[in-house]
Amino acid sequence: MRFIRPVHFLICLAFLTATAFAVPARAQDDPRAEQQRLAEHIRVQPSDYESTYRYVALSIELRDYEGAIGALERLLMFNPNLSRARKELAFLYTRLGAYQVAAQHMRSALASPDLDPAQKAQIEAQLPDIEKRTQASRLSARVIVGLRAQSNANFFPSGGLFQAGGVGLVPGLGRRSDVNAFQLVQAAHDYEFPNAGGDTLETRASAYATEQFSLPMYNVVVFSGSIGPRLVIPQDTLPGLSVKPYVSAVASVLGSANYLNSGGGGVAARVPLGDAVTFDPGVEWRAIYVNPGNPTLGGPLYSSLSTLATGDVVTGYVGGTYRATDSIRLDWRAAYSRANAALASQRSGQVDVQAMLRLEVDPPVPEIGRRWTIAPYARFTSLAFDAANPFVDLWLARRDTAWTKGVMLDAPINGQFGFTGHLEFARNDSNLANFRTHNVSVSFGPVARF
Repeated sequence: MRFIRPVHFLICLAFLTATAFAVPARAQDDPRAEQQRLAEHIRVQPSDYESTYRYVALSIELRDYEGAIGALERLLMFNPNLSRARKELAFLYTRLGAYQVAAQHMRSALASPDLDPAQKAQIEAQLPDIEKRTQASRLSARVIVGLRAQSNANFFPSGGLFQAGGVGLVPGLGRRSDVNAFQLVQAAHDYEFPNAGGDTLETRASAYATEQFSLPMYNVVVFSGSIGPRLVIPQDTLPGLSVKPYVSAVASVLGSANYLNSGGGGVAARVPLGDAVTFDPGVEWRAIYVNPGNPTLGGPLYSSLSTLATGDVVTGYVGGTYRATDSIRLDWRAAYSRANAALASQRSGQVDVQAMLRLEVDPPVPEIGRRWTIAPYARFTSLAFDAANPFVDLWLARRDTAWTKGVMLDAPINGQFGFTGHLEFARNDSNLANFRTHNVSVSFGPVARF
């Protein structure tokens, strides 16, 4: 069965991709022919606002942003007070990276007396972000607090048995469900170098903490950060091509003691292929230290059973984004990691493949200025160790196949506040009973953006 499961992942990935390519059907068989028909119509009748807006919507669907901008600019030539046209024009200039012009159109639209409440909410939700993009030094942050419930908070084996030296043992403590409070802070700072080439120094930092209600030994605190310059490579074949060398570090606490620290660096590239497709290949090296004295690990002897061990990890990866329409985006990533450690039983190779489909939908109330995002995702991981661990089984080297499936909801209320929810199913199948687990988790909480 273990060899069949990767097919399941490919089916899930194919489903997500097929959904991403499923552009909403139109009444017309040939959208470009309809675009041409509308273009001729509004050329003859430039005051037909609704036909112009239909032409703009169809041009955006076809990624003819210049055509959409030209039509809106013509509308404003005949009537400079059209707030809707200014709003749509601002969002188009934002898409093209012309943030100064976009901000000017947004401010002009806000000053118009005929702006309806829904359009005003959309502009007020977007304008702070647009104005921030016009600055050379840009700082943004997101804070999430909430509650998370898990069906298997102590990661207990599904079969209820632990292997020790090849013998199955029944432990005194079984599977435990639990609820935890969590806090997540993410911060990003971009500094644009004054060389007019688009080079930027990117700094990222995050802090995550949980407090278990019944199992405090599984409280987690994680700090991580990275910094590096994104260097744009000037050329005509792939406009927007960039390379980013970076350094990164992680420190974590499990229970009440230090658990894992790591540090290293890598090189990542961004390769845009037109307006819809981007590839992000890269390679990374990290040195890892796992504290053998952490009481949750059970001391030096039992820490030899941990998936992670002191050593280093080299990872090669490629990710990407496909934007099918304005409201449908597919993100994916595939990686291979090689972990080295002192014990052969803790040296491993890991394949990791994941995909997420982001579907943007209109909020239930028009006065909410931002669209909501529903994001189903799937992840497949295959982990293989070099040798058997005699403390678990004398003959079998560990082999794991893990599946994670879930859906996330991002529901902003305005530009600064919203809610997020998360439902996830996780299962790890292994040839060793100790590592066969499954878990269902649900989380929900408010989000603040700065």
